[in-house]
Amino acid sequence: MTFRFALPLIAALALLAACAPLQQPPAQQRPLPPAQTPEAGRPKPPIKSTKPLPIPARPLQAKADCSYRDDVGTEGRLQLEVKNSKVERFASDVNMGSKGRCSFDLSAFRQTSFDHTPTLVAGACTISMWEQKDEVTVSYRNCAAYCTPGAHDYLWPTLVSRRTGNCR
Repeated sequence: MTFRFALPLIAALALLAACAPLQQPPAQQRPLPPAQTPEAGRPKPPIKSTKPLPIPARPLQAKADCSYRDDVGTEGRLQLEVKNSKVERFASDVNMGSKGRCSFDLSAFRQTSFDHTPTLVAGACTISMWEQKDEVTVSYRNCAAYCTPGAHDYLWPTLVSRRTGNCR
């Protein structure tokens, strides 16, 4: 009779033992010598700021006569000359294929800001320019009147390299 009760008891103990966590002795870890640590000899990464870079407070100088085509087929042409933050020449034509075209000419605008961020205004349309590192950004805001219907929704800023005069 004891054998009949012993078998289920042994099975229950085996089941409990299988559920118990196995404890293994901790593996011996030797610290690496200081010269072999991954951090040794590597310069610390630069601190990355979440703030945008400040716009330099100096008169803007820019000159470009360039054409570009991007990966989605947008083609543009820009003629720009800015001396001591005075826009002396500006013409921009951006063709976005089936989405339309936008065209701008300095003769339709008046310059309202002559500081380090020159601004051209015509009605609601505002064209702003500023430098970022080695590039000058030309941005367009509220310029639907200078575009075919709906094209202004696809108009992105034009970037000009101050070193080469190339644009994108």
